[in-house]
Amino acid sequence: MKSMKHRTTIITSAATVMLGLAVIGLASCSSGDSSTPAVTSGGSAALQGPIVFVNNTGDKTLTSVVLKGDSGNAVLGTIASTEFENVALGDMQFSDGDWLFLNLAAANKVATIDPLTAATPVHEVNLPAGTRPVHLYRDRNNGEVMWIMNDGDSASGTSTPGDDLVNCATEKGGSVTAVHNSHLGPGGTPPSVLGTTCLLADGHKVSAFSDVPRRVFVSSEDAGEIAVIDDDENSTTYRKMINRIDLCKSAKETTPCNNESATLLTTAFTPNSSGPHGIRWSALTKKIYSIQEGYGEIAEIDPATLQITKTFDLAGLPYTAFGISPDGRFLLLRGDTTPVSGTKLGVIDLGTAGTPKTDFTIAELDGTSPGSFKFSPDGKRFYILAGNTATSTKKDRLFAFDASTLTATPPALTLIREIPLIAGGDSAGFNAAHNMDVFAQGAGEAKYVVVTNRLDNSVSIINATDNLIKQTMPVGPTPGGVLVYAPGTAAAGNQATSSLKVPSKAKPSVLSDQLDDHGIPK
Repeated sequence: MKSMKHRTTIITSAATVMLGLAVIGLASCSSGDSSTPAVTSGGSAALQGPIVFVNNTGDKTLTSVVLKGDSGNAVLGTIASTEFENVALGDMQFSDGDWLFLNLAAANKVATIDPLTAATPVHEVNLPAGTRPVHLYRDRNNGEVMWIMNDGDSASGTSTPGDDLVNCATEKGGSVTAVHNSHLGPGGTPPSVLGTTCLLADGHKVSAFSDVPRRVFVSSEDAGEIAVIDDDENSTTYRKMINRIDLCKSAKETTPCNNESATLLTTAFTPNSSGPHGIRWSALTKKIYSIQEGYGEIAEIDPATLQITKTFDLAGLPYTAFGISPDGRFLLLRGDTTPVSGTKLGVIDLGTAGTPKTDFTIAELDGTSPGSFKFSPDGKRFYILAGNTATSTKKDRLFAFDASTLTATPPALTLIREIPLIAGGDSAGFNAAHNMDVFAQGAGEAKYVVVTNRLDNSVSIINATDNLIKQTMPVGPTPGGVLVYAPGTAAAGNQATSSLKVPSKAKPSVLSDQLDDHGIPK
């Protein structure tokens, strides 16, 4: 159970956040607002929020920028790479309790940052995780708990996802580590490690959370399975793996396979080629949705019975990734027709009988390659970046859509504006030319979009009302991932959702997207 021992500088009420983020710095978000919030006598930076955190991949530092509005945005400070043990920075996410967590894959650790107590964000400690932590999630059932996906390395020391040699050398396979922010906000006791759960499965890992029953679903790409972990803190099996779902389908394999879901939890499954690489939970249907890139399908899973209740076939379609609208009604499909035809978008309507699929024709996306995408938390706006692949004929663009028209018959995505960005050159691997995050207020209304510019060493602040760049400011070298933080936004659910974020073995890509509201590209 959560403690009420938050410091007075922390906004603990979701209602307060929804009704009054103006108190913490972005005033009315009106054009030209550049007023400077007063710092409290204790030196707290709480009144300087929202804060933009930028992963500078060029020197492995973390820059913080105070977000004030259309103007007056300024760098607060930069945390040196030595604090992060001189390794590349990965996923970022903040907790319900206002701690910032940051994966350090090469160090097998997660960094903890206090964003509020001092005038600038302060690095606290690096906590041990497992071998090569990649993704980082805030627990949907208890936002004070963070789950770290440890992809593991093979015994030969390569970067291929494999075993968590730190925690699971005997059991084999990757793992997940849970950390807790100790019920105390910034200025209190630093977060601590709850423990690590071994999964007996290799491959890149992503996760989703169900609320009834409270469970964590973790897919392992190479193994072709989903681990089910008890997420009920009152249970005797809390944080233990209680079941597994074998995704193998003989009809999709060159060699027939047997479903091994009933196999003892101490025995590894036989790997298959399903290639799960994206998982969501729907607030509408209360079901889990997992995309199997190797099979070209999305499976709907009942979190109570663990049975696959429906399958959406994507064979012959251009879609290779998906997201979900904040209300859980629409599965947003994303893909492209290579090499240069352009990004393709579609939706599956989970709230209509027959779950119809709609494919959109959006001429403005012709010539683009698909980049990261995000909904605003209220579901009324949808943003997608153009990826700067070598074959793209249209690059350096952010597209802003009206997503409220998804509820029309038939569903529609209405383009509001195509926003030109600073030239970013061709991107390769994880080095996307641009990354983005959305800042929301009230009931989740998008107010600003922050975009990093890799070659320009800058971030651009875009007003979400007129969708124009208001200010571009220098940060560190080769900025990559970006996260917009504000006190209390985790409690209010005001962090946007997004798509898959790293290339997959089953479907190679150059995408560098956020995964749900849980991380920043590594």
